[in-house]
Amino acid sequence: MLILMSLLLIAMVHHGRFSPVVSYDKRVRYEEYTIEHEISATQAKNAALTIDLSSVRLTHGCQSCSNEELRYCAGTDLINDHCCCDKRFSESLPFIPHTCYSGTVLCKPIVEDCEEYYRRKACCCDKFSLQFWKKKWMEKSTQNSSSNQFNINLLLLYIYFLIYFL
Repeated sequence: MLILMSLLLIAMVHHGRFSPVVSYDKRVRYEEYTIEHEISATQAKNAALTIDLSSVRLTHGCQSCSNEELRYCAGTDLINDHCCCDKRFSESLPFIPHTCYSGTVLCKPIVEDCEEYYRRKACCCDKFSLQFWKKKWMEKSTQNSSSNQFNINLLLLYIYFLIYFL
């Protein structure tokens, strides 16, 4: 039986079914990306908590924003378009943690074009996304301080029991 299995395995390798040669598609090109800029969570939190909402001014000629535009402002599409359209000119979203990459392939914005991104950003996203992230960072700070208070109380209770039972 062992001889039969060995012959079967040799026949399969010989006919190319289990070839050790790895084939790949030579037409596939691999793109190498470099980090253009990056905002860490700590940097974003510090920026969000220090920027005053009243300092953000709406551009003249802006209409009210639709729900779809506000979803765009709160989602990852805004960051994608920021990385595609802003390109080292200035960091206009310092309160959102993100990393932008650059490569040789031209990117395409999620909205129609970069002009639409600039319009949405100025009319809808600047104030809304700052408000959104400021609230998010404040909630995380509150959760961390309440969990720290819980840990302190737990530690005090542990010390009390050690003293009482020793």
